[in-house]
Amino acid sequence: MKLKFAHTGTVASCILLATSWNVASASSAVSCNNISDYLDCTSVGRKQDVVFVFDTTGSMSGEIAEMQTAVIEFSDAIATAGIDYNLGLTEYRYFPACGSSDNEPYNIYNDGVLTDDANEMRGWIESLSAGGGGDESVLAALAHSVSDQHWRSDASRIAVLIGDEAPAPDGDPCNEEGNTVDGVISILRNHGVITHVIGPDDDSMRRIADETGGSFFEIRTTDNITGILDKIAKLISCSYRINSSYAYKDGELKIETALIGTEEKTLPHLEGGIQLEVTACGEMGCDEFGLTPEITGDKAVYKHTADVTAFEDSAKLTDLSTLVSVCDFSVTTQATLHIGECEAGVTPTPQSPIVSTFVNGNDANVSWTTDPFAREYFFYYAPYSDPMDSTTYDNVNMMNLGLQTSIGGSLADGTHLYVAAQSSNCSGPSDFSNIEEVEIK
Repeated sequence: MKLKFAHTGTVASCILLATSWNVASASSAVSCNNISDYLDCTSVGRKQDVVFVFDTTGSMSGEIAEMQTAVIEFSDAIATAGIDYNLGLTEYRYFPACGSSDNEPYNIYNDGVLTDDANEMRGWIESLSAGGGGDESVLAALAHSVSDQHWRSDASRIAVLIGDEAPAPDGDPCNEEGNTVDGVISILRNHGVITHVIGPDDDSMRRIADETGGSFFEIRTTDNITGILDKIAKLISCSYRINSSYAYKDGELKIETALIGTEEKTLPHLEGGIQLEVTACGEMGCDEFGLTPEITGDKAVYKHTADVTAFEDSAKLTDLSTLVSVCDFSVTTQATLHIGECEAGVTPTPQSPIVSTFVNGNDANVSWTTDPFAREYFFYYAPYSDPMDSTTYDNVNMMNLGLQTSIGGSLADGTHLYVAAQSSNCSGPSDFSNIEEVEIK
């Protein structure tokens, strides 16, 4: 049955003030040494796609052999954390001009179809063989891993680059497809691919890791591949959610972001340990914006107001990617916004959101999917009844949340509600979302 939210009355049994839905914040006694205490390390229901980008030139035979067992241990570690994972493999050597003429510069395994079977991934690793040498096609392999691997649209994206040689310098003929370090970093960031690097101590390799939110590990030094992948698994297994809202008017894009960790609590700010950057891309290119914290008590909200008039003239759709680093833990998210003027009857009516709920003890959080054409979202709640009757129909409450896409807080024992959402713009409202329940037992 689809609930028709026709009324906006209130009753004592369903009082839910906006202030009661503020997410509780964590203690301020936080450092990079104990940051995992504030993160969500259960990871149940979280999706991660992990693509290994592997150098198979002659000097890498030892790493190939080790990876055959290391990938199983890595997969077991993230599966134990509850992560729904898919794995992929890209191998690379060098372009013909810089090595053997019968060599493939990169090879996307399984035609880019990722696998959720660690043993299948191990089989791909076992089929690798080391051979040859030259100026290796590191940059092309990364670029094609982004474009040719079949990443899931609803999964976080991780690349693990493993190689013992740095990329050929920008402009070198061995970068036959014209890739540059800056260009590949932009591709990775714009597609939300956090890239961990196991490689030589080289500025380009460090930049690829640092500027995409990944970690750098020097190959063949203090740890072997198995030990390094164990560290990466821990970085993947503990995470947090980026809760962003956007508002556009008269050429200004206002961005507000909070970071939600364990038990749906807002992470406290850690000076020097938390960095947020938003990249906005349109037909005119890309701009980057740094977000600065606004701290109220223990709660931190990160804000920025950006001039995006350059995008308005050429493209009414602007792609946004947010990269967040909390100590060594990084998360990215992507969104598409319609930043041009809303024209009634011309701008498409937004799609109905999809609502999901999270309840932990007395803490509840409701979030919903976004639509690029939405100008505001409405949140609805009503008392639960089964079968649904006038107790619900006559007591529906509505809150206009602007472009905010989640709401949460602490509720009383015995609270049992229906919740839903709706998006809207100048062309009209969407259909209602699915109806979910929030129950505090």
